[in-house]
Amino acid sequence: MEVWDAYNKEFEKIEGMTLIRGEAIPDGFYHLVSDIIVKHIDGTYLLMQRDSRKHFGGMWEATAGGSALKGETPLACAVRELREETGVESEELAEVGRVVSHDTIYVEFLCVTDCDKTSIALQEGETSAYKWVTKDELISMKKEELVTERMQKFIDELKPSDVSYVISNSKFNYRVCGVMIHDGKILAMHDERSPYYYLPGGRAKMGETAECAIVREVEEELGITPHIIRPLWLNQGFFTEDVDKLNYHELCIYFLLDVLDTGLLEKGEKFTLHERQHTHEFEWLDYERLKYEYFYPVFLKTEIANLPENFTLRTEFE
Repeated sequence: MEVWDAYNKEFEKIEGMTLIRGEAIPDGFYHLVSDIIVKHIDGTYLLMQRDSRKHFGGMWEATAGGSALKGETPLACAVRELREETGVESEELAEVGRVVSHDTIYVEFLCVTDCDKTSIALQEGETSAYKWVTKDELISMKKEELVTERMQKFIDELKPSDVSYVISNSKFNYRVCGVMIHDGKILAMHDERSPYYYLPGGRAKMGETAECAIVREVEEELGITPHIIRPLWLNQGFFTEDVDKLNYHELCIYFLLDVLDTGLLEKGEKFTLHERQHTHEFEWLDYERLKYEYFYPVFLKTEIANLPENFTLRTEFE
């Protein structure tokens, strides 16, 4: 019989009360689980495959871990679980976060190790295989391959962050946008959040060039890989956004893109695509119609017919 200490939501141990594995946990009480992310000093991460007989059998976990026994601290639990599930011996674990979910408090640890990467031990009935993956490989894994949503949050934090921040009710953005033209029309879009049309694109990420950012954004939103013809404008925009009502200071680079051989034109005059949780509506707008539509950036309503030959700096106050 496995016995656990009981905690409240504030992570305070409730003296005189114990919980037993397999028995229902009363409302308002929680048991403790320690998770350990194992990172080698060469930058790779350890993944353990769950035994096929377990729930989520065959899927990969980016952690070792388990429930803390009665009287066991989160760190002591993490050290024990790490040894039992992987064979890695280490007490140099750093707590990196806590997550409360249903009747469980998860305490997340990071273990950075220089262990022999071939010496990982498998635990009978718990794990069936292991592998070391790079950060990029971990980020690219599908949600269906990894077990827990908590690990998805950790993986998201490994990804480069957008070059964007908020101070009070003001927001700075560094963006890129794609100007795609065909037969006197420009491709515009809107989604479930925005009442206006705008151009495909998005925020650049830290350490990412503008050229890489626009190709990535178009691939994510349209499922095609465009060819960059040339940059058109670096626009300094100062405006109040209609959706979030924040005051924006935005730097946006507009690229003229060639999409002739990508299959994009075969999608028709209007089409719908999905990107993660968002639904994007795309439409080819002719230049004359553009003048009267609810569309941003406003300067494109007139400048679309007079694209610059050289990269141009401009400023717009809306």
